[in-house]
Amino acid sequence: MGALTTLFHLAMVVHYGYGIKVYLLDLRPPEEILKLRNIGYGPFKYLTFWDMLLQFTYFSFAFVNDMVGTNTPVHHKQSVTQRVRDYMFSTVAFSAGLFVTVSFWGLYNIDRKLIFPEIFDSFFPLWLNHNVHTTPGVGALLELCLIQHSFPSRTSGFATVAFFTLIYLSWVCFIAYQTGHWVYPVLANLIMPARVAFIGFMMVLMGVFYFIGESIHKRVWGEEEEKETQKQKQKQKQKQKIK
Repeated sequence: MGALTTLFHLAMVVHYGYGIKVYLLDLRPPEEILKLRNIGYGPFKYLTFWDMLLQFTYFSFAFVNDMVGTNTPVHHKQSVTQRVRDYMFSTVAFSAGLFVTVSFWGLYNIDRKLIFPEIFDSFFPLWLNHNVHTTPGVGALLELCLIQHSFPSRTSGFATVAFFTLIYLSWVCFIAYQTGHWVYPVLANLIMPARVAFIGFMMVLMGVFYFIGESIHKRVWGEEEEKETQKQKQKQKQKQKIK
């Protein structure tokens, strides 16, 4: 399993790295799309691009940990890189990855004009669309099932996800205030009360994905964690008897 997970992490690093390169340097959108894209800090205004950078950073860190860190279960001594890897994944990497995939394809199937108009098909290749919008959710679920991670306390984990979400939504509102341009067409088409409700719903949804990740992790790895807990309790009892 160790070699498999290392290859998986490396493949994801290459996958996201190449996708970021194409996204930033190789796309040739029509003039009307280019103007919109360049408003408000270019691609850095999109959550999908934030997520690409986040996933690339996470899987790079996970690969480095495979090389020089540890992959030990809970209650065992863990390297700093493993602890950072686990915290990063269990909070923002998993939640943001699943959120991007579910929200994009959900809106796409409701009305693609709200999120990815047909004109994008002329310059945005299908493989890159899946790189940006499908792989984050699929990759996060595979990572969750392939590797046991140590989850933080629910309060700490949820607070981290909430903070990340608040930072991004504040960024979106700042860009709208500064430029008069809403990053996503769906926000531009809503009246203010509906816009506030939509943003609030997105924040709640990000939190829900954190709890989904925690729940799936317990289903997949709960038995292993319980065994480790029992082993540690037995060791502690033996130490107490010796004393």
